[in-house]
Formats: sequence, C-alpha cells, structure tokens
Amino acid sequence: MTAASSIVNTDNSALYRRIALRVAPMLIVLYFVAFLDRVNISFAALTMNRDLGISDAGYGLAAGIFFAGYLVFAVPANLALVRFGARRWIGVLVATWGVLSMGMAFVHNVPQYVGLRFLVGSAEAGFYPGVIFYLTQWLPSRSRAGIMAAFTFAIPLSNVIGSPISAWILRTHWSGAFAGWQWLFLLEGAPAVLLGLLTPFVLASGPGEVGWLSGEEKQSLALAMREDEASRGAMASDSKCASFGSLILPTLTYFALMSGLYTLGFWVPKMLTRLGVPLTQIGWLTAIPFAVGGAGMLIWSRFSDRMQERRYNLTFALFAAGSGMVITGLAPAPWVALVGLSFTTVGVFSAMPIFWAGFTQCISQQQAAVSIAIVNNVGQLAGFFGPYTMGLLLQRTHHYAPGLAVTAGCLFTGVVLVLCNRRLREAQMV
Repeated sequence: MTAASSIVNTDNSALYRRIALRVAPMLIVLYFVAFLDRVNISFAALTMNRDLGISDAGYGLAAGIFFAGYLVFAVPANLALVRFGARRWIGVLVATWGVLSMGMAFVHNVPQYVGLRFLVGSAEAGFYPGVIFYLTQWLPSRSRAGIMAAFTFAIPLSNVIGSPISAWILRTHWSGAFAGWQWLFLLEGAPAVLLGLLTPFVLASGPGEVGWLSGEEKQSLALAMREDEASRGAMASDSKCASFGSLILPTLTYFALMSGLYTLGFWVPKMLTRLGVPLTQIGWLTAIPFAVGGAGMLIWSRFSDRMQERRYNLTFALFAAGSGMVITGLAPAPWVALVGLSFTTVGVFSAMPIFWAGFTQCISQQQAAVSIAIVNNVGQLAGFFGPYTMGLLLQRTHHYAPGLAVTAGCLFTGVVLVLCNRRLREAQMV
C-alpha cells in the first residue's frame, strides 16, 4: 500500500482514491523537503556547534526560534494563499525557504544562526496550514484522514531517507573551503528552490481546474462537498461545538502533540550519540523509529477513517507517544531508546492526521483558512519551547531524562484534554 493510496474507502472511494493518487505525491515531496530543511540542523549540530562554539542551550534556542516566525507569519500567509491561490503562493514559499536554508551554510556566529533560523521559519509558516486548507477543497471531511496521513507521511519519510543522507554528507571529506555541515545546508536547501519554481506548473488550485476528473466526477465531488459543508456549518453553530469553535482546546491539544514531534525532530541524533552510537551508524539508526512511525501512521489513520472515530484514536495515540518518551528517558542502551522512540513516533505521527481530520470536520469552509492557521500557529510554539527547554535542562543536568519527562508530561496532558471534555465526547469532534 502506498502513502497516497491510504485514503479510506467511502461511497465515492474510487473517486477519492484517484484524487489522493493525483494530489498527494507532489505534496509529499514538498513536505519531505520542508521537514528536511527544518530539522537538518539536528545533524549539522554534531559538528557545527563545535565549530561555531554553540552551547546546548544556544542550539535549543536556534532550533526553537524557527517557530517564532510561525507565530508572526502563519495567519497572514494563509490569507495570502486564499488571495493568490495555492499554485503560485506555495511555490513562492518553497523557493524562499530553500534560498534561506542554503544561506545557513554561511553563518559565522550565534546571532546570525538564530536570525536566519527565524527567517526560515517565517518562510515556512504558511506551508503546512496552507496545505491543510488546500486539502479541504478536494475531499469531504469524513474521508480526509487518509490523505492527510499520506501528506504527513513526508515527516517520517524525510527522516528515513534524509537521516542517512545527512550523516553521509556530514562525515564526507569534501574538497574546498566548506565544512561538512555547510555542504549539508547547501545540498539539502537546493531542491526546495527547484521545486518552488516547478510547483506552479504541477499543482492545481482545485478540482475545477483539472482535466483528469470528468464532468460527472466533478459534479459528484461538488455535491459531496456541499453536503459536507452544510453538515459542518450546522455543527459549528451547535452549542455542543462552542468549546471547539473557540479554538482553545484544539490549540492546547495540538501544542501537546507538537512538543513530541519536535523533540523527535531536533534531538534524536544527539540523544543516540550520547548513548554511544558512532557517527558512521547514526543516520541508519535514527531512521529506524521514523520508519516504524510512518508505517504505524498509515495503518492507524486508515483505521480511524474506517471506524469514523477520532476521539479515542487520538487519545491512544497521544498516550503511546508519551509512554515512548518515558521509555526513552530511562533507556540504558541505544536499543532500548530505539524501542521508546518507536512508540513515540507511532503515536505522534498517527495523532497528526487524526487530529486534523477531526478538527476540519467541525468547522465551516469559511472558517477553515484562519482557524487552521491559528491552531497550527499557536500549537507550533511547542517547537520553540520544547527544544529550548530541552537544551536548557541538558546543559544544567547533562542528562536527557528531565527534558524527555517534560515532553512526556505535555503528551499525557493532551490525553487529559481529549478525555475530560464532555462536549467533544458528545459531538465526536476529535
């Protein structure tokens, strides 16, 4: 089963599967490159921190400041996507962050490092919420977790493929004046520039523009979307949805989820290195939990779509992620840490498409662009506080366990947020 074809069977299952197979591949490639450029500092830091004199706390600050850019630019960027269309705007974002990522090769001190990371985050701010909004124009909400999982599959894929490549670039003795970490930024930033230029010619703005759907299929899809919009509009105005419509609960839940994602994204190579894994093996061993997490995500999201159930699936996924963090923090050896990290990756990656499928199910199309951007924007602040807190605790205690305990606490808090809200239980919003 491919990532793009993991979409659930529904009454229009053949049509939805065709849409997934057409729409998902380009989005997967773009998010693959985005996440690779977002977290490749976790490998660069293995030598870059030494060369530039960057402390663990300084590295955590640079990793997290990326998400301050999210805070400032995510909502305006999503409004710009509605204004200018996905085809052009996503291409602009991709090319821009590619140029900025390549610029990371030329930083010489901590202020430059932190400042450029902020700019990369600013450029990426509109991409993920923009794609979530983009997918709401292609499929009804009850059939969306599968294609969102296919899109989110780019995260583990970027680690499974990118980790060995990043480690190879880092340890290769390149000719010329550049160090391995500089080549890492240059070689992994360039594909984003090329893809950004290509995107306007590949990505369609919506079903009405494509020639691979027949007139009858477009009518069938439009009818399903209208019915879905009417249903979601009714739910959004229902008193049972008031707490969800306020965005407080989904934002807090997503914050908890993102704390787990970015602990994985920014600290796994350094944690395994601290446990004695050599640089020659770090890329392949880092890839293992992400491969397990990617496979688990595709299976779990498909199951959630089949059952048409979000709340308990999200609860168990968050619990698995938190439990994995506890195991990793107590791990006496690399193989135990890999087991714990695998639990966490399965939980975190599975929770992401289930969360977004549930959230977009209870908001109207008119609310979608801004609501998605706000939840993603504030939730992504966990990407700042998580890495920075981990760096501070590591610098003070010289152990990863305290930082991992904080992350586990966030994930378990997410479990409580989902379980204790009666209105969410009654409406089956998540």
